[in-house]
Amino acid sequence: MNANGDNHIVDVTLASFADEVIRASARQLVMVDFWADWCGPCRNLSPILERLVEQYRGALRLAKVNTDQQQDLAAQFGIRSLPTVFFFKNGKPVDQFMGAQPESVIREIIGRHLDGSQSGEADIEAIRQLHEQGETGEAKRLLGQLVERSPEDDSPRLLLIQWLTVEGMLDEAEVIAESLSDKGKESREYAALLSALEIRESLGTIPPAEELEACLERDENDHQARYLLAQRLVAEHRHVDAMEHLLEIIRKDRAFEDDGARKYMVRIFGLLGGRGEVVTRYRAELARILN
Repeated sequence: MNANGDNHIVDVTLASFADEVIRASARQLVMVDFWADWCGPCRNLSPILERLVEQYRGALRLAKVNTDQQQDLAAQFGIRSLPTVFFFKNGKPVDQFMGAQPESVIREIIGRHLDGSQSGEADIEAIRQLHEQGETGEAKRLLGQLVERSPEDDSPRLLLIQWLTVEGMLDEAEVIAESLSDKGKESREYAALLSALEIRESLGTIPPAEELEACLERDENDHQARYLLAQRLVAEHRHVDAMEHLLEIIRKDRAFEDDGARKYMVRIFGLLGGRGEVVTRYRAELARILN
């Protein structure tokens, strides 16, 4: 029975092994996980394997063999320890491991049997998820390693540029951007970096935040002061505060600066990479006001 609607995770029996593993391994790398309900390490390993299947987006399949129910199949493979995982490619076993290995070890094995583009895309997705979970230091370390391993691939560089831009580390991002291909320089990440650099350069003409805040204390409807304050706050990486000020302008005077507040909010969404909790929340709030 399929355990996953997209057929990338399946339960395997002796009768279905030829179709679900042997023939399937001509199309994608197949991990065969020999497990049992009573096996604690199997329970620890299972979510790691399932997460990897999701990250490799169709390049990887997981075939699960319950050894208590499929004793003949387990005997054919000489299973003596659980969990045991075999890797099949083009109809043949090409690798294996025993025990609940760390994700990094399993990822290394997978990488040996996939081409560079398949492995790299999954690595980037895993690193992105790590960053979104708050493990920013580890995510940056792993992404730096991927940049070094993939000198011709723009993808890890673009993600690193995005993070550095959001954090205001524009000089570092600019150095990395110099190594991008022409196609990489057409990306939204590169455009966001250029926009951030423009904002930084414009700071010389924008009054200090304290002066602009004083203007608003005297007159809360001073949209020009509020608009300039939002730009100052973006340059200081206070994106949420900046967007709150821009929303206030939009609520009171949509036409200000030729719809400038809305346009600047869209620009901030780009600076933040166009995704994430903050972007989603403020995109929805902007839509609510406009509608």
